[in-house]
Formats: sequence, C-alpha cells, structure tokens
Amino acid sequence: FLLRLVLSILDMQRDDVQVQALPDWTRLPQLNSERAPTKTIFATDEWFATCDNLNRQEEPKFDPDAFDNEGKVMDGWESRRRREAGHDWCIMKLGLSGVIRGFEVNTAFFTGNQVPRVSIQAACLSSDISVLPEWNHKPRKGTKASPEEHAAIAQIKSDEWETILAMSTLQPGYADVCRHFFKVDSEKRWTHIRINYLPDGGIARIRCYGEVQVDREALTGGSAGAIDLLSAQNGGLGLMASNSHYGTPQNMLGFGRAFNMGDGWETARNPNRPPMFKTDANGMMELPGSDWCILQLGVPGMPEKLEVDTLHFKGNYPESFTLEGCYAPTVDRTKFDPDAVSWTPLMPRTRLTASAMHTFEKSSGLAVGGGAVSHVRLRIFPDGGVSRIHLYGVPEARSKV
Repeated sequence: FLLRLVLSILDMQRDDVQVQALPDWTRLPQLNSERAPTKTIFATDEWFATCDNLNRQEEPKFDPDAFDNEGKVMDGWESRRRREAGHDWCIMKLGLSGVIRGFEVNTAFFTGNQVPRVSIQAACLSSDISVLPEWNHKPRKGTKASPEEHAAIAQIKSDEWETILAMSTLQPGYADVCRHFFKVDSEKRWTHIRINYLPDGGIARIRCYGEVQVDREALTGGSAGAIDLLSAQNGGLGLMASNSHYGTPQNMLGFGRAFNMGDGWETARNPNRPPMFKTDANGMMELPGSDWCILQLGVPGMPEKLEVDTLHFKGNYPESFTLEGCYAPTVDRTKFDPDAVSWTPLMPRTRLTASAMHTFEKSSGLAVGGGAVSHVRLRIFPDGGVSRIHLYGVPEARSKV
C-alpha cells in the first residue's frame, strides 16, 4: 500500500503523465471554474476540507506532513465519517450557466477515504438562492450544517432536481484510476448543481464541462458598447487546432490573464523545422508551415479591436501570427469544416513579443468594417503559445439597429 501511494504521488507530480485519453467534451469551457466564479450555496459537512476546493483550477496536491486541528489536510472536499442517517451533499451555483456535456470526477490522493459513489442533480433557476445569504460569510472548514441551515435549504427542494448523473462508482485516488469521466445526455440549460456523496468521504476535483448559454437578447439588444465576442463568458468556443500538445484553444478564452503557461494554448515544436532558420526580405522567418486553431464567437459581430496576450510565454512565444474570419453562424460546432467556408483576412502576418499584451485596432492593421464574423482562425508561426485572445466588437444584431 505505501509503495503504491508513493509511486502514485510521484506520477501525479509529473507533468507528462497521460493516464487516459480525454473525451472531446473536456475541451469545452469548465462551467464551474473558480474564476467564473462558481459559488457554494450549501454543504452538509466540510470537516476535513471545504467544498470550494472541488472547483480549483490547479491539479490536486498532497502533503503527507500536513495536519491541522481537524486532522489530515486534503486538497478537495472531504466530509467527516458519517455517524448518522443520510448522506453528504452540496449545492453550487455554476459560474457559467449552460448545457452540461460531462463531468470529470478526480479522487486524487483520496486512497482510503474517497467517496465510493456519487450522483449529480441539476436545476435551472431564474434567480439566486437567497435562503442562506450568510453562508459564505464565515469559515466553513471544520463545520457541518446546522439544523436551522438544513431547514432553510430544504425550501428549494433540491432533492427533487433532475438527475443528470445517476449513482456512479468511484475508484480510489491512485494515479492510474483516479480520473473518472461521465458523459451527460441532456440539452437543457442548467444554473445550479447538487453533488451527492454516497454516503461520505472525499473527492479532489469535479470539473463540469459544457456549452455556455448566454442571454442573446441582453448581448445583442440595447445600445451598450463593444463586448469580447470570443470570451467564454459570452459563449466563445475553441473548436479545433492543428496541435494542442501543452494546452487547448479554449484556455485562451478564459477569465482574466493566465495563471501560467498551462493556462493557454501551446503547441509542440514544429517537427518539420529546418536545420537552420532563414528570414525573408521583411525579416520574417521562412517556415515550412504553421500551427492554427479555430475559435467560434459567442455571438457573431463586427470586430473593432484585437488583443493577443503571450503572458508567461517567454522562450516559447510565436514569432508572428495572422487572423482570419468567416461567417457561418448556423453551422453546428461539431460539424464545422474549415475547408468548407470562405476566410477573410482580419490581421496580416504580425510579429509578437515575449510575455506581453499586444493590442491591434484599425490604425495598427485590424480589418474593420468588413462585415460580421462568426468564427476566426488564429495562425501562429512557426509554433508556440498564446495565453489569451480577445476580439472586441459590436454584436451583429445590434450593429443593424
């Protein structure tokens, strides 16, 4: 047992470990991202570790020497060993509401104390749950919900919410079996989820992936200014890429600036690069190819400003980039074919620099006034990483008013 645990910890600390192939839906936005932010509304018990840890972006960690007044410090949500009827559960408001396509449930390091079974219910609520307004205003670690808090949360009848993940078995938190992937078959929009521990224990992370559904009337109506048409918050999606060795295109559409290089899109080094690089008359590298990705705008719109951020990419930023746009707003994301649409240049090949925000408008080369776009193709030369991309503009419907 001890040998397996030590080997498991060493495996989890290696960046290059690939335990299993990831389902396609894990490339979609994480609806319960801590930066969204997702909010815990209620939890029955947070004795060893609190519920908010389930939403953390960084991978789970384990310190064998970390103990506190409640016992072993764990990186996840862990309830005490239950000694009364029932089971543990919590309610979260998703940071991004939308259609849930799947859950990743990770029991990392919970090797003798993992939750043996889990189920998840969901609801689409038109307003915030206000029955426990003081819930997040006091420390929760080392506590359990009081009878009064149980009575208050019972008013929303979360036990009657629709089950979108039936009771499913979980394995212990060893590196080779700790990650569990559960597909969700539902086309409904959800705003809140209820996670049921059956009956108690710990889970390190639960990642809820899906398609953001925003209020299109709010985005396209009125007279407000430009919005970030690519932001995941507004429904932007990373559809595909020539290479996603170190990070997916969806990362570029996330909240704020990137945490680190892993929180962006980075490709492998181009294996076809020449023995010696040369430059052309304009000082640009002469290259055998490039890497690219396709991004779907949350809502079609008229580009006005572009930001390309290479934060953290200091020795591996692209030499240059181009940006193209197309208009195919009715094509399903799963059926988009980049060779079946007509691409229009939005930015000519332009140099990038290390770990910096680059801003482009009409005066600096961005094609403005050429019509609405629904998708863009970002091409980087020859390879490398970009942490964020923002395309600001007026949504199409509003621009026609």
